[in-house]
Amino acid sequence: MNLVCFDTETTGLDVQKDHIIQLSLVKVETNLSPSLSTREGENDQEWRIIDQRNWYILPEGDFTIPAEAEAVHHISKTFLQENGVSLRSVYDELMAFTEGCDILSYNGNGFDAPILHYNLKRIGKDFGFDGRVWYDALALERIHMAGQIDPETGEKYHCNLTAAYTRYYGHPFEGAHNSLDDVMATIEVFKAQVAAHGWEWAQREEFGFISFDRWLVKRGNYYYLSQGGHKGESIESMMRIDKSYLEWIVDKCKWTDDQTRQIILAVLEPGKSRKNSSSSSNSSSSPSKTPSRGKKRSKGTITDADLSLF
Repeated sequence: MNLVCFDTETTGLDVQKDHIIQLSLVKVETNLSPSLSTREGENDQEWRIIDQRNWYILPEGDFTIPAEAEAVHHISKTFLQENGVSLRSVYDELMAFTEGCDILSYNGNGFDAPILHYNLKRIGKDFGFDGRVWYDALALERIHMAGQIDPETGEKYHCNLTAAYTRYYGHPFEGAHNSLDDVMATIEVFKAQVAAHGWEWAQREEFGFISFDRWLVKRGNYYYLSQGGHKGESIESMMRIDKSYLEWIVDKCKWTDDQTRQIILAVLEPGKSRKNSSSSSNSSSSPSKTPSRGKKRSKGTITDADLSLF
């Protein structure tokens, strides 16, 4: 099977408003498959890089790159004006490059996938998130390191990409916060995770659905709040605990996406819809039919660390 690992550099951390300014993708061919449940034959020959793309993206319209963001990724507005391409101009190539592939990232489920969704939505495009499995090596690393304490500091181990890579390979990787270098490091971390735990372990049920606005995750047949004061509660339990909180998410929260709005409305008002809850290509009036970033895999449990977004 083929995996596409991707990463972004952006103007900020607001997935709905900030802009992607670097988008990198690397396609990996491996003979691992979702049906493989053992750790047999996991070596470098079965992880072959076959293609890659690396675009510096010039956002359409006016935009700024805050100094603190530029200090991290070292991409300036002047550089983009001289070297950047529009996301619109590479859209067809992006779709062709990722066709038929599942997706790998490091915190992509929490950040890179949503910001890509909203950047494409802004230009009237859609990535086609349906039918793909979105493997997130950060979420896997949090599971791998859960409860472990660094004997030198007495604190929990860090799970950022540099820390994870250093744990597996004994040294940090070069080029952190350049999205292409981050992609290469993510592939190596994921390879190490699979080698340590097996392919079946990497197929987590909680990767099946995370809403684009990051309000909801799915476990089994139920949606759970992934942030806010009622983090970890299901929509159904919120009907008893604080129904008005759900109504606030639907009607008042300025960054709630139609996707989340329709899922909650299906519980709040079964069979009804509201004028401000128009459907889109990533929305559905029925939770069971809502597009997801992936499909159900092996059973797993969502921990508090899994539900956190960063």
